[in-house]
Amino acid sequence: MSERRYNLDAAGSRYKAGRLGLAAVVVIVLLCLPLVAGSASQVDSFSRIAAYAVAILGLTLVTGYCGQISIGHSAFVGIGAYTTVILVSVHGWSYLATIPVAAFFCLIAGVLVGIPALRISGLYLAAVTLAVAAVFPTLIDQFPHLTGGPNGMTALNQMEAPSWFPFRDSIAGPQIFHYYVILAVGAIMFGVAWNLARGRFGRALIAIRDSPYSAASAGVKVSWYKVAAFAVSASFAGVAGSLLMIQLPVVSDQQFELLFAILLVIGLIVGGRATIPGAVAGGIVVELLHNSIPNLIDSLHVTNNGASGGQLVGIVSGIGLILFAFLLPDGVAGSLEKLLRRLVRVERPPPDGWERYAPQPSTADGPLAAGETATSTRPG
Repeated sequence: MSERRYNLDAAGSRYKAGRLGLAAVVVIVLLCLPLVAGSASQVDSFSRIAAYAVAILGLTLVTGYCGQISIGHSAFVGIGAYTTVILVSVHGWSYLATIPVAAFFCLIAGVLVGIPALRISGLYLAAVTLAVAAVFPTLIDQFPHLTGGPNGMTALNQMEAPSWFPFRDSIAGPQIFHYYVILAVGAIMFGVAWNLARGRFGRALIAIRDSPYSAASAGVKVSWYKVAAFAVSASFAGVAGSLLMIQLPVVSDQQFELLFAILLVIGLIVGGRATIPGAVAGGIVVELLHNSIPNLIDSLHVTNNGASGGQLVGIVSGIGLILFAFLLPDGVAGSLEKLLRRLVRVERPPPDGWERYAPQPSTADGPLAAGETATSTRPG
């Protein structure tokens, strides 16, 4: 066995360098996106992708790591969005100050949903969370004095760029500033999710997902971690709702209908069920299916008989999701991870003193002694 095959440090360094290089490229692209965008609407699209990615991060923790099915994340995003708009338009808060409040309210809502989820699982849990997503728009309409009802709410004062911002006077200056603010908050949320997933919290969630009984026997508080997973996941969704309002402070019940909840789940599957970087790919998918493609279809008048672009996208995305589940079951991020591992093969080295237990070459006269070779001759 050659020494090169067991050079774990060198191979591991190449693997880490590949990951860091890929991450650096992604960061540079994200920072330069608004500078190469052709219009302000494209910058708005980039901002929504970053916000959707934060919402999918929450789904990654509760579904990908903990194994709990949740289809009600559109409601948590809506709670965060309404919290921001109400605090800004009615009470005069700043946009950034509303983000912790939105996260706290959604954390409480996540606990309220997570407690009943302790006694159910599988399809029953999916049905409960689906009901949460379906009831939320109706619940919003029942309190028009607070939420604006079917007409929604609008915050007249948007977040303004400071005087030192270099693109302040350009046509897309406000949109570019909003993008960088959303990107900065999103980067913080990605860092929090990364630390949670790699720490004790993430290991406990994985143990519960793989075998809850084994996790309980190992001392993991299964009930506590399940509720905590729902709560943390909902708080991520609340932050995403606040980020959407920074991009455009207009909110209505139609923004958080059941289709939006399903698109978030689709983004989770396409990006990668249990991968933190996959949330970026998932955010791109949600933006395409929720805004870009429906608007393009409606502008081209492709649909007939009163059907909208969103309805056509719902049908096409369902078929595409089935195909994607068969072709790339690990998602975009999981497939890239496997490809990187194949390009840089890392093998664990043998233990110290493995030469003593390795099979020794032999000749017709029997096994060779230490220091002999197959070509040497023994004394007669």
